[in-house]
Amino acid sequence: MTSHIDTQIIDAIVELLDMDDGSSITPETRIEDDLGLDSGLLLELFMALEERLPALEIDPSELRPEQFSTVQSLSALIASFMKEDVPA
Repeated sequence: MTSHIDTQIIDAIVELLDMDDGSSITPETRIEDDLGLDSGLLLELFMALEERLPALEIDPSELRPEQFSTVQSLSALIASFMKEDVPA
């Protein structure tokens, strides 16, 4: 089963890479090796994810490529950066 975050990541990758659809992207898909995302494209991906997920706040200084080698590990990392919705 694909989580909301997984879906947002896959949709953002499809848009970023101008793919027809995300059917070939699985949780085990490797970000760099299978999709060819370099550091510039990763930055664009993170910016797109911040737009798609309003509760997401990424601190680029905390990012390490070994933390997100696959879509699944990227999803876990994104989940860890999600801020809590605290009522005012």
